[in-house]
Amino acid sequence: MLLTTVQTTRRSAMRRAGFTLLEVLVVVAILVILAGVASISVFRYLEDAKVGRAKNDMLAIKKSYETFYTQQSRWPQDPSEVTPLLEQGAEAFQSPWPGVTYQATVEEVPQSDGTSIQRVYVMCQPPNKPQIVVPDVNSGR
Repeated sequence: MLLTTVQTTRRSAMRRAGFTLLEVLVVVAILVILAGVASISVFRYLEDAKVGRAKNDMLAIKKSYETFYTQQSRWPQDPSEVTPLLEQGAEAFQSPWPGVTYQATVEEVPQSDGTSIQRVYVMCQPPNKPQIVVPDVNSGR
């Protein structure tokens, strides 16, 4: 009798030792759902990082235009005139998005007292996104 009980206990323990196919599929489905949610968040943060990098690059280009004006008493006619002032050189005008470059313009901005000042604007048009302009027209920065 004791031997039969031991054998039955061993058989039932061996049956419970592995996972069923259903249990494995449930775990895999949960992992796929978690990976999908995580990847969406990661891609959003990557795109936000591109926008942040673009704004910093554009601010550096704006500063190089202002430095050129201070040194030469005139605005540059061509972006190649300011590339020596940029750490990355001519590559500084290449945005994080492939095929998209930064465009700099100098515009007259009227003041409240009737005078006007010249201001540098650097723009970028990322694909499927609104245009980025530095300084930000809305914040005045």
